[in-house]
Amino acid sequence: MAQSAERLVGRDADLETLAGLVGLDGTVQPGGRRHVLLAGDAGVGKTRILRELRGRAAADGRQVLVGHCLDFGDSAEAYLPFTEILDNITSALPDVVAQVADVHPALLRMAPVARALGGADTAVQEALDRGNLFAAIHSLLERAAEKAPLLVVVEDTHWADQSTRDLLTFLFTRPFDGPVTLVASYRADDLHRRHPLRRQLAEWTRLPSVERFHLGRLSDDDVRVLVGELAGDLADGVDVESVVRRADGNAFFVEELVQAAGAEELPWDLADLLLIRLDQLDATAREVVDTASAAGRDVSDELLEAVAGLDRATLDAGLRQAIERAILVPREDGYYVFRHALLGEAVYDDLLPGERVRLHQRYVEALSRDLTTGSAAGLARHAR
Repeated sequence: MAQSAERLVGRDADLETLAGLVGLDGTVQPGGRRHVLLAGDAGVGKTRILRELRGRAAADGRQVLVGHCLDFGDSAEAYLPFTEILDNITSALPDVVAQVADVHPALLRMAPVARALGGADTAVQEALDRGNLFAAIHSLLERAAEKAPLLVVVEDTHWADQSTRDLLTFLFTRPFDGPVTLVASYRADDLHRRHPLRRQLAEWTRLPSVERFHLGRLSDDDVRVLVGELAGDLADGVDVESVVRRADGNAFFVEELVQAAGAEELPWDLADLLLIRLDQLDATAREVVDTASAAGRDVSDELLEAVAGLDRATLDAGLRQAIERAILVPREDGYYVFRHALLGEAVYDDLLPGERVRLHQRYVEALSRDLTTGSAAGLARHAR
């Protein structure tokens, strides 16, 4: 695993915007205190910028509480990030927790020790009075904020269970009298059309108290700076422009490519991480994605149809699935492009040698019949 840069690179403007949204710049937000949904692709730097934000908030005298959602599939534990947050409050402010629990006994059911002792009884957990529990958490945050302004960060809500999502809805929609700000992060590229978080995001972003902020990719110049930070004295051994082209502005990809400097192929652990996304595809969609990978970063719709050898309806079904799963992205010019350059590279590297040869041969045949679907340079590459 590559090391991370000690300083935040290329995110000064983003950090200032985020700090402004949560009121760390000293300004008062119109309409009162705002909560923030922080979106961004996997590896783009959400956790890193949140770490900076938390440090700035602590330096400003705020209390900072963090809860994490974890990828347990369909068996995610209910309220997991808020269990972590409650544990932290209990350690820092036991008197506040005791006072709130006197009024809202349901709070004790969420305490980590109580949940561990009774965790096997799922029926009891389901019978928990959600209304009382939600009110208890709201009251707890309110009372904690009396000590000092409170910043609550919930990371990776794309993995949140339904109970956690419902609790966040409650907190977003019920105003706080005190200085409480919530920040929830999620992976934008994980939200396929049927993802359970997608509907609630649409509801949350319509709330006047909630602002969505998308953390974009690093610029090419910022990637060059980041490579220098990561490589240090070994920078001469890194092909900087290759990293810029392949990482596509993704900070995690930059780190991995710098760590693997000089290697022709992707590091196996990075390739495996990228290819996990393909496990969500059926056989037809996987065939479409494999075919597209041999074209390079992008491919026209006409050329893909000519090479794939599928009828139009089947091809469209495969494309739609690849697009919904954020593997391919349609462009206005009629081309499909891999959402991440390294993802296309990983898919291509995963093909068998014979598969690659046959795909390139089919591209040559298709382009020889109609060069307008591609380019002369593309024809030469496939022929080579």
